[in-house]
Amino acid sequence: MFKNYFKTAWRILWRNKIYTSINILGLALGICACIAIYLISGYELSFDTFHPDKDRIFRVMTTSHFAAGDQDVMSKVPYSSVAAVRRELPGVEAISAIYMYSAKVSVPDVNKQAKNFDSSIDGAYYPGTVVAEPQYFKIFSYRWLAGNQETALNQPYKVVLTLSRAQKYFGNVDPGSLLGREIVYDDSLRVQISGIVEDWKKNTDFAFTDFISYSTVQNSFLKKAFADDWNHMSTQAFVKLAPGTGPDKINAGFAAIVKAYAPKNPDVKLNLWLEAITKVHFDADVVENPIRTADLPIVYGMIGTAVFILLLALVNFVNLATAQSIQRTREMGVRKIMGSSKTGIMLQFLIETFLVTFFALILALLLVNPVLSAFKAFIPQGVTFRLLETNTLLFILSITLITCLFAGLYPARTLAVYSPALSLRGTGTPGGGHWWLRKGLIVFQFTLSLVFIVGSLVVHQQLSYTRGKALGFNTDAIVILPTSRKAPVKQMNVLAQQLKQIPGVSMVASEQYTPMDGRDGNIALKLNGINGTETRIPELSGDEHYLSLYGMKLLAGRNLLPADSLKEYVINETFLHLLGLREPREAIGKMLLYQNKPYPIVGVVADFHEKSFHETIKPVCIVNIPKMQQDLTVKLAASGKQAAALKVTLAQIEKSWKAMYPGEVFDFRFFDESIALLYEKDYRTAKLINAATFIVIFISCIGLFGLTIFTTKRRTAEIGIRKVLGASVTNITLMLSKDFVVLVLAALVVASPVAWYLMDRWLQNFVYRIAISWWMFALSGIVAVVIALLTISFQSIKAAMMNPVKSLRSE
Repeated sequence: MFKNYFKTAWRILWRNKIYTSINILGLALGICACIAIYLISGYELSFDTFHPDKDRIFRVMTTSHFAAGDQDVMSKVPYSSVAAVRRELPGVEAISAIYMYSAKVSVPDVNKQAKNFDSSIDGAYYPGTVVAEPQYFKIFSYRWLAGNQETALNQPYKVVLTLSRAQKYFGNVDPGSLLGREIVYDDSLRVQISGIVEDWKKNTDFAFTDFISYSTVQNSFLKKAFADDWNHMSTQAFVKLAPGTGPDKINAGFAAIVKAYAPKNPDVKLNLWLEAITKVHFDADVVENPIRTADLPIVYGMIGTAVFILLLALVNFVNLATAQSIQRTREMGVRKIMGSSKTGIMLQFLIETFLVTFFALILALLLVNPVLSAFKAFIPQGVTFRLLETNTLLFILSITLITCLFAGLYPARTLAVYSPALSLRGTGTPGGGHWWLRKGLIVFQFTLSLVFIVGSLVVHQQLSYTRGKALGFNTDAIVILPTSRKAPVKQMNVLAQQLKQIPGVSMVASEQYTPMDGRDGNIALKLNGINGTETRIPELSGDEHYLSLYGMKLLAGRNLLPADSLKEYVINETFLHLLGLREPREAIGKMLLYQNKPYPIVGVVADFHEKSFHETIKPVCIVNIPKMQQDLTVKLAASGKQAAALKVTLAQIEKSWKAMYPGEVFDFRFFDESIALLYEKDYRTAKLINAATFIVIFISCIGLFGLTIFTTKRRTAEIGIRKVLGASVTNITLMLSKDFVVLVLAALVVASPVAWYLMDRWLQNFVYRIAISWWMFALSGIVAVVIALLTISFQSIKAAMMNPVKSLRSE
């Protein structure tokens, strides 16, 4: 019996190739979008969810509240707090401090020849080497391949490696044979391997590979990282709570410890608190965060978009299936007279729906990898499509089942209730009573389409604004060169002089941060004398060429002079206003106190954006402190910017850099590219909205095409009569198009407040933003109407040109 159902379904689908193809394409796009978004969102939501007892594992955070009203959130804590927690909080089962250690690794071989490695992790934003306390392995579970978990980090000069890192250093050897082998970090820290653990296979933000014992630092240059000073924050800390202990109880204990041990400071108040390990991946508000974070609202927005896209595909299928049902009235009448039950007819259509869904699924699976490749610049590197992975397979099967049921039930029921007598005349459609539903679905589809169109316009305009607005400094043809963090400053100065001799180089400056680095240092200054309150001010450090290289406009005073330590300040206009001054010249000679020592203001520059447009311009001071400056900034000459000369200039820069820092990895970036990274999340949002807009519009057009077929079939006789009475093709086309244009305009009315609300919320992320204007809605409406007219024109004109004799034959 089922074999006959499948044969019949195949013949019907093959006979209606155009409708079948449209249905398959619409559903394929919806299913493909769902799979792709499932992979991306599932990847982001999976980070650090695999740990045993994950609900009891937390990262210790520090919030510094300053007297001026601002605050910093950090993932670093004073090491003194770790020792105090271990002593005094019984609800903590284990706590461990770690220090991220960016090191050059040397591995001596049997011939005493050293092989050099970098400690960074491919695809990660942080080094793989950490200094860790023994309790670390009581918090996080590893499978031990060699060594003893209880004792591996108890002794100084010991290191535990992951298997992948051990194989990188020593090749594919037995883990047990590596115990006792020596590794050298930064040419002087010699340690022996005391354990090998298996790498975590799941997604994590803590994929460390080298674990050096904490006791090692007591006799090495790393001791300063674990300084017994509440003002020194360079370590991170993780805790595992005892069963039954909640984070609120521990947070209260933290407050008591800070009150008891932290030095009293009226200008800053420390607050320690716990952050769940599963939430770390979404915490983007951490100062100097070494972890790549995801935006949880964007992830949820993507999931919502996937649901809407699939819903649109299902609506499209229902509309087109309902339209096709008009052509099958006689078939339904014959089936009922021959004894088919309603259940049999519904089953027949559900099998047809299953076949369409099956072919749509095959097409969707073929599209997933090309779609991921097309968007690889905007999605995390770890997102991959593995069809046979259990969770992925279950998701795909669920989507297929949902699609079959929701797409098939309503049209199947519609076909099953046709009247046999009227069906044999070809007019037995009871669907007219549901005409309002089909209109409502079209309005819903175009409402969603218009929301996305308006969203695309707003995002495009805002990003164009960010690219076009003056920043207050130059960005063109500037190359940022990090130098060796271990080399003395005088080497960087020598390199700067060498780079100036390169023909394609115009100017060289040393700096700590670029003007719009997205990060800066902060300095606590007293603005109103020795008894004033300290105010934290963003600080940029650059040499005497810094202002000139970036083309900052000096409003009063002079540039910074060569110096070997802090001697003077240049401030911006906003800082000027903070001092209560109006004219830039009034600030020259005013004293700012740092650590109760006065230093003069020698210059005032025009305001510039030191952060992205998401943040307001703040008071900024610029100083010349060479020991803080670890990057060189190279301004290319006009001749060096040309495509042919640029490659030569960069090669000469690299040659000089490598000669100064042999064995180090040469790296550089263009300043304008660094600025673009500040809006990486926004560009990703724009790309995703554009893709979703295209898919939504396409699926909506398919639904509209289906409804056009339905309408022209219902009004076939009316069209014939109008033609007999002299109506032209244009008159009939306008008549058929008018109703759909009204539906699109109705959708615009519904979509406008929704789109305005959503995009205004998005724009609130920017301090410097565009205004949402009426023309964006008008243009979106025009685009939607044009798209609708193009979609329905083919079928409308075809119906208008039909021979009226043929149209009236059934009357």
